[in-house]
Amino acid sequence: MSLMRAGVVFAVVVALAFDALPATASLGANLFAAYQAAPPSSAGAGTTLQLPVTVMNSGTDTWNTSGPNPVTLSYHWLDASGKTVVWDGARTPLGPDVPGGAARQLTMAVPVPSQPGAYQLQLALVKEGIAWLNPSVPYSLLATPAFNATFGAVSLPTLLGGTTYTVTVPVSNSGVATWNATGANLVDLSYHWTDAAGTVVVWDGTRTPLMADVPPSASTSIAASITTPTAPGAYTLTVDLVREGVAWFGSLGGLPLKLPAQVSSALYAATYSISATTAVLLGESRTVAVTVTNNGNVPWSATGPNPVNLAYHVYAASGAVVVWDGARTGIGTDLLPGQSRSINVAYTAPTSIGTYTLAVDTVREGVAWLSQLGSPAARTPLIVTSGFNGGYDQTTTPGVATIGASLTINVRVSNYGARAWPAAGPNPVHLSYHILTSGGGIVTWDGRRGFLAADLAVGQSAVVQVPVALPGSLGTYVIAWDLVQEGVAWFSSLGVPRLQETINVQPGVTFYGKGFGHGVGMSQYGAQGWATGASGPPLTGEQIVAKYFAGTQLTVVDSATNSRGPMRVLLSSPSSSGSASCGSAYMNTWLVNARSAGGFTVVNEAAGNAVVGVAGTNVTYQIAAQSGVVKVYDQSASPPALKYAGSGPVTLVPTDVNQPITVQEKGEFFHGKLQFKNDGGGNLRVVNFVGYDDYVKGVIPKEMPAGWHPEAYKAQALAARSYGFTSYAPARDYDVRDDQSDQCYGGATVETSASIAATAATAGKVITYNGAAIRAYFSSSSGGYTVAVGCWNHGTSCVPSDPWLVAVPDPADLLVQVPVPNKHASWTATFTSDAIRSAILSYRGIDIGTLLSTDVSNQAPGNVGHVVSVKFAGTNASVEVPADVFLRTYLGLKSTMVRLQPF
Repeated sequence: MSLMRAGVVFAVVVALAFDALPATASLGANLFAAYQAAPPSSAGAGTTLQLPVTVMNSGTDTWNTSGPNPVTLSYHWLDASGKTVVWDGARTPLGPDVPGGAARQLTMAVPVPSQPGAYQLQLALVKEGIAWLNPSVPYSLLATPAFNATFGAVSLPTLLGGTTYTVTVPVSNSGVATWNATGANLVDLSYHWTDAAGTVVVWDGTRTPLMADVPPSASTSIAASITTPTAPGAYTLTVDLVREGVAWFGSLGGLPLKLPAQVSSALYAATYSISATTAVLLGESRTVAVTVTNNGNVPWSATGPNPVNLAYHVYAASGAVVVWDGARTGIGTDLLPGQSRSINVAYTAPTSIGTYTLAVDTVREGVAWLSQLGSPAARTPLIVTSGFNGGYDQTTTPGVATIGASLTINVRVSNYGARAWPAAGPNPVHLSYHILTSGGGIVTWDGRRGFLAADLAVGQSAVVQVPVALPGSLGTYVIAWDLVQEGVAWFSSLGVPRLQETINVQPGVTFYGKGFGHGVGMSQYGAQGWATGASGPPLTGEQIVAKYFAGTQLTVVDSATNSRGPMRVLLSSPSSSGSASCGSAYMNTWLVNARSAGGFTVVNEAAGNAVVGVAGTNVTYQIAAQSGVVKVYDQSASPPALKYAGSGPVTLVPTDVNQPITVQEKGEFFHGKLQFKNDGGGNLRVVNFVGYDDYVKGVIPKEMPAGWHPEAYKAQALAARSYGFTSYAPARDYDVRDDQSDQCYGGATVETSASIAATAATAGKVITYNGAAIRAYFSSSSGGYTVAVGCWNHGTSCVPSDPWLVAVPDPADLLVQVPVPNKHASWTATFTSDAIRSAILSYRGIDIGTLLSTDVSNQAPGNVGHVVSVKFAGTNASVEVPADVFLRTYLGLKSTMVRLQPF
């Protein structure tokens, strides 16, 4: 702006102590100014300076600050070349008029140019509408960007094409704005790639976020993720910050970091130094010392998706490849370019005697062998010998065996060779066999293996157990014992003679079995296994019951109030007889001696429970079956007093319910009442009337061994109580026997703290299904799978089962280890043809002749469960028999979980 007014007198005044330029020609000396200010040397572009200024009226005229032509303070901006950037700067009022010679202190707002660069700032007063007064001296000021960065020294690694590197970039905020790490328009570190011609290859490089806000003047180091171009060549890497959604700092006037970079192709190369090998044995595992050097430009990764390993190839003397993909030996840790490392490379000798070449090579897994990329493998001669010799003696091979049987035969072997026989490792030595016909024909070549207990040194002997599967056809065979180094050779192929023995295979069958008992419902060993966590997390007694009896609930019953009354347990004959006995005395007698520490009362049930005698503490009463009646004698009198003679029955009722009654002839004592009657055959019939919980206390110790888990005892308590509750038989004078026909029971005699605790923990509870008590069957061991009730005692096929008694898998039954393993987990039983023929004749009256075959394939569930029926084929006839009856009763097998081969 040019402001002029006619008639103004021009003058020149020199201002001392104030910054001022000579007066312009537009005003006289009566309007002249001096300035005092200290602008900063730099300021953010586009920011506004709040600049303290003192102006002095060096003229004679008063500066009027109001009216038609007021005097105000302004400024000019010039660029580095002196060109005007801003002339008419914003006005700052002076306040009251300023007379000549007076000074005024002000703070003026001076916007800095928005474009970064070097500028000159001049302060100038202006008489509005007339002219500018003389300006101040020019002040140099650098307008810096608001978002600006200063980078520290950055070192680039060797760069390979298409590879991502982490590069540390030191950077300082040399702008005036905080770099926000989050929120809108956050600041990230990124990069551009340009090629040698300056063409942009990558503009929008990977972003690396700031870890935190960076205020002005603060510094940080950023671990930048930088991916190189895929093509090798010379490039420029430009590192810059970017205000997301706004602009790169470089476009705002900032100076990015430019770094020359050479991008190379990846080179994998190696050189080796290898030691000489000595003679090795057939199939022997050895190592060879190798020093390998990374001659490439890429670190060798010891781990990750494509690790680098050392391996080997083996070549025959002819050059043919014997082994190409040899076992790997790791390099330990990453191996950098130029580094060397000594490594013992593992290899396995060939399985044939001869001279070979061992070539050690480096492999980048999943990519290539380095020998294929131009780095020759390290080679050394390899001489392979046998070193094996041995002998066999002292076998337990039988002269006669059953058709199809699996035998365990002991054979003593001796090492006469030059090397130990390894019992383990990649190529162990085992004892095996071949089965040949009497004419030399091969029946079985690759027999089962017997294992050495430990390495067998030269000159030592060892006895090896070998499982031998005999042929399924009758005849005379030869078992040829032969040692074998697995994966290498049979000893007989190395010149070691086999030991040959003759065995005659005759008709018969061997059953391989698991379990003990009928297998229906709960397995007792299984309950112990589930309780001790043998197959998963340990289960409670309630959970064990739910596992065996699907869909059931637990319901409380009261023996004192329910319509069935207490349990009635038969103690006398036929209970506890023969194989059904649980160890209690068989009581088939006409005379019983009874006593109790708490005493008891004898009542005559036929006379409305009329009292016929009262026995005091430890007084013995005799009850006798004589002359067709029951007689009661008080043994405390001398001679014994006859208290009753009649048809009875008579019942002994304890005076103190906590004191059991001892039955001398049984050798046991019992809670509850004891009923006696004449059985009509001259003997006494004795029944124990006992509450359900007292009954259970006397069952658990008889049914489960001591030292088992409390939760297993709880499961047994629930099953025993439920079985007893559902055994009510109103048509007879007892519900259950005290033996294996029902449940083993020993009364109070056998009670233990464990049985009492388990009974208390389940007091009064029975297992129910839809509100009705179930028959809770159990047996010792299921053999790994229970039997559905519809497959038990139903002939040669199954019928529909109750939903709570279906077959369920029972792995804990076989896996139980605490306190001891299941002794019924595996067993065998062998029968001759004549034994099978006799058992079938006894059971069915059919003579099958000589046994030809046995079929146990009818299993439920198929292939995993118990055998339902067995088919026998003989020279005269074939027959199918129920497994539960024939196998367990006529052959005396422990269980119907059987097969004809080990399983």
